[in-house]
Amino acid sequence: MSRRTLLRPVALRGVGLFSGVACSVRLGPGSPGAGWRWRVGGAWHRLGPEQLAPLPRRSRLVAGADALVLPEHLLGALVMADVDDVDVDAPDGEVPLLDGSALPFVRALIHAGLDAAPGRLRVEVTWQGQTVAWAGGFGPARARTFIAGPAARAARDAGLFPGARPRSALVLDGQTRLLGGRGRRLPSEPAWHKLLDLLGDLGAYRALGPFEGTLSAHDPSHDRNPALIEAALHRGTLRRPLDRAA
Repeated sequence: MSRRTLLRPVALRGVGLFSGVACSVRLGPGSPGAGWRWRVGGAWHRLGPEQLAPLPRRSRLVAGADALVLPEHLLGALVMADVDDVDVDAPDGEVPLLDGSALPFVRALIHAGLDAAPGRLRVEVTWQGQTVAWAGGFGPARARTFIAGPAARAARDAGLFPGARPRSALVLDGQTRLLGGRGRRLPSEPAWHKLLDLLGDLGAYRALGPFEGTLSAHDPSHDRNPALIEAALHRGTLRRPLDRAA
C-alpha cells in the first residue's frame, strides 16, 4: 500500500499563545518510511511517544535540548489526514495558535494535496457529561480551545497567554460565549476540542504507524492522555493494522 504524505510544502504563520511573538511552521513531504519528523532549527527528530512532555494547558514535545510547544492542533490534523510521512519545521519552538482550532492546519494539508482518509479508528470522548465521537473526516478540526471565564480573567491579569486573540477561544461563563465572536462552531464544542487534543497526543503514537480499533476517554487532558492511550494499546482495543506497514 502506498504511503500518504504531502504533495507539496506549506507554511503557516501566526502568533504563539504562550510566547506572544510571531512564529511559523512549515510542513514538507516526508521521505517514504521516515515517519513524522520535527525540528526547531537543528537536527531532525523522528516523533515518538517518549517525546511527549506536557505542561499545564498545552502539549509539548521534547527531544534532547529541543522542545516544541503547542503542537497538538497540528498533530491532530495529521492524524485526521492519516499521514504516514511528514517533516514539521518549527524554528521558533512554538506552533502558532492561529484561530485556536486545527482548521487552518487541515486547510493547509488539503492545499498540500491530502484529504481525509477512510476511517479505521474510532475515538470517543466524554467531557462533563457530553459525549462526542470521531470515526474519520475532518469534523473535529473546527473546535476551538476553551477556558472558564474566571480562569480567563486571572490568566489575562497574570499575563499568562500573551498570544491570545479574540475569536481564538471559547470563554465559558455558565453559558458558552465566544470571546469577541459569534458563538459556537459545533454543538458541544468544548467536548470536541477535548477530542481534538486527544487526537493530537495520539499523533506521537500515530507517527510510528497507523491504528485501527477504538480509543475511549472520560475527561481527558494532556497529562492523562498518554496513559489512556497506553491502556487502550494494552487492552488491544487500539492496535496496529496488519495490512499497513509502519
